[in-house]
Amino acid sequence: MSCNASNPEVQQKNREIVRRKILDNQYKCFEKINRDPPYNKSGLYCSRNWDGWLCWEDTPAGTYTFQNCPNYFDDFDPTEKATKYCGEDGQWFRHPDTNRTWSNYTLCNENTKAKLKVIYEISLF
Repeated sequence: MSCNASNPEVQQKNREIVRRKILDNQYKCFEKINRDPPYNKSGLYCSRNWDGWLCWEDTPAGTYTFQNCPNYFDDFDPTEKATKYCGEDGQWFRHPDTNRTWSNYTLCNENTKAKLKVIYEISLF
């Protein structure tokens, strides 16, 4: 049997690997959330949370927090940054279209195709 990305068995196996990575990180995040001491700085803040892909720390109101993009997906660049904004009211930013809390992962795959093309072209030399 050929081993390529269009093979349904390979696709299913890849999805399962991604799912396991996410579940493992979710578990680690919930352990960290429960283990870390309470926020002890003055002023409003957004509470630590798991957004489905990354674990976010308690964050002072009116600030952005950044971390490396997750490595779950082939088209995500883990050297890029995901961001999350804690509003002045101490609430995580909510996307205007869904009214759900939102983390910005747009930079994670914004330039992936271009970077892969450069790597491919360099490898030809």
